[in-house]
Parts: sequence; C-alpha cells; structure tokens
Amino acid sequence: MLVLDRAHFDMMTGGDRALQLEVLGLFRAQVDGWAAAFAAGGPWRDAVHTMKGSARGIGLSALAAACEAAEQADEAGSAAALAGVRAALGEALEALEQFAAEAA
Repeated sequence: MLVLDRAHFDMMTGGDRALQLEVLGLFRAQVDGWAAAFAAGGPWRDAVHTMKGSARGIGLSALAAACEAAEQADEAGSAAALAGVRAALGEALEALEQFAAEAA
C-alpha cells in the first residue's frame, strides 16, 4: 500500500503545489494534538477517526488503513493498534517531508 498516493493528492488539489504545501502544513499542525490524545489515554478513538479522514483526503492510504484498524480494535488489541497508527504516522510524515522537499 502506498504511503503517499501522489496522484490522489494531485487530484484533490488540482496539482497546485502552493496549495499542497499549505495542506501539508495544516496536516502537520494537527499531528501534535493527535499524538497528545494517544499519549494521554484520552479519547484516542476520536483522534484516530479524525486522522483517518485527513489522511484519506490527502492520499496517505497506509495511515488511513492503520487508523481504520485501530478504530475497529477491541480493548485488548488497542495498544497494538495504536502502535500501528504511530508507525504509519511516522512513515507518513517522512513521505510528506520528502514531497515538500521535492515540491520546493
């Protein structure tokens, strides 16, 4: 599964590089809030759901899939599911950094 589906991202932004960089900045700004929800043991399912929608919108397919798996996990599997989300988020952020560097 693609970490960043660039064709999808281009379609959603009309291929406008300035808009893409702005969207990436907005996504990155949300990451701290999501990470805090995971760490605090609070309403992480809400954060995962929000992240899933944001990830799908910009073509972060692997992250969206990890979020969906976490949403469906039972309590016993939630720690492993969140670890999967954290790993996918790390990969997604790396892919976004690479995209931003190439777009600049």
